[in-house]
Amino acid sequence: MLPAAIKRFLLLAAALPPLSVAAQTGSKDLNPIPVAIPIMNISPDARAAGMGDMGVATTPDVNSQHYNAAKYPFAEPQMGIGLSITPWLANLVQDVNITYGSFFYRIGKMQSVGMSIRYFSLGEMEIMNDNGYFVTAVKPNEFTIDLSYARRFGKHISAALTPRYIRSDLTGGFAEGGGVGNISPANAFSIDMAVYYQSTHNDNDYAWGATITNMGTKIAYIKENTDRYFLPAALHLGGQYTFNVDADNSFMVGLELSKLLVPTPPIRDSGVIVLGQNSAVGAVEGLFQSFYDAPYGWQEELSEVMVGAGVEYGYRKLFFARGGYFHDSKRKGNRRYITFGAGIKYNFIGLNVSYLYPFTTMDPLSNTLRVSLLFDFNLLRIAQ
Repeated sequence: MLPAAIKRFLLLAAALPPLSVAAQTGSKDLNPIPVAIPIMNISPDARAAGMGDMGVATTPDVNSQHYNAAKYPFAEPQMGIGLSITPWLANLVQDVNITYGSFFYRIGKMQSVGMSIRYFSLGEMEIMNDNGYFVTAVKPNEFTIDLSYARRFGKHISAALTPRYIRSDLTGGFAEGGGVGNISPANAFSIDMAVYYQSTHNDNDYAWGATITNMGTKIAYIKENTDRYFLPAALHLGGQYTFNVDADNSFMVGLELSKLLVPTPPIRDSGVIVLGQNSAVGAVEGLFQSFYDAPYGWQEELSEVMVGAGVEYGYRKLFFARGGYFHDSKRKGNRRYITFGAGIKYNFIGLNVSYLYPFTTMDPLSNTLRVSLLFDFNLLRIAQ
């Protein structure tokens, strides 16, 4: 049907690196930062999603691989497995989602290894020839796979490295005469660097964390084209404080700041840069340039900082209630929403759910219910 086909092509276009219209028109109201594979910065699990996408300094769990793998050596269980499903544009289509699987193993008290796989399915799309006749059906997709190693340095602090392989196939493997518009699957590599600190104060717990994620090679979809796009490299800084009210009740509150480490598009007039700096630079240079290249100065630079805040109430480490808020500048993306979440853990099995309610209509996860399942094998052995 034509409407379904239109939805698919719009969805496919949305997955491509966005173009900054403001950078061409000179508008001060809109100047987003274009990146490839933006799903790499989408919270994949329901626990963090229920706390305003805050995860860099929260207490360790199996999904720490995405937020801060340095938390793993402080995890209570020795090993864990997690599976999360996040619907994408659920109000528009029904078969597009992100599936995220994670695993970690703590080696003694000082080291850990982890692994995660993220798969973004764009559903099924029909390919037509120039005459409008059906050729084949394809399933565009993107996926990442990564490994982590983390180590504690003393009683309170740890660090981690997470190398990652990335593949984006926007034509579902279809190729005829060089592919669809000469678009071919794109490959890239990146690495995360992370640090985590936790301690206690007056019988309460606190922690802070810092990560630089998705530092890696630029990515290209058309081999004949010299255009290459930045991965969504980002800096995340966060902290949390847990109030242990008594043996049964606790409250964790936290705050997280994030910023893309990608050059801001300059303002051009007839192709000539009139404000800002050239954003067509290498990946490493782009990391440093991202701190000082906003065309409208430090005010625009500050507008690139995203804020996530959240709270988690726990009862006997069995039942959890969560809430959060995420804020992104109108100039950069206009993603602003509140989140709600709940969790239950019995013996070695845990289940988390979250719901996102947007203040705008721009977010592809609007009114999305996310579900995460986790298995804690260390507790299984204790129960036996």
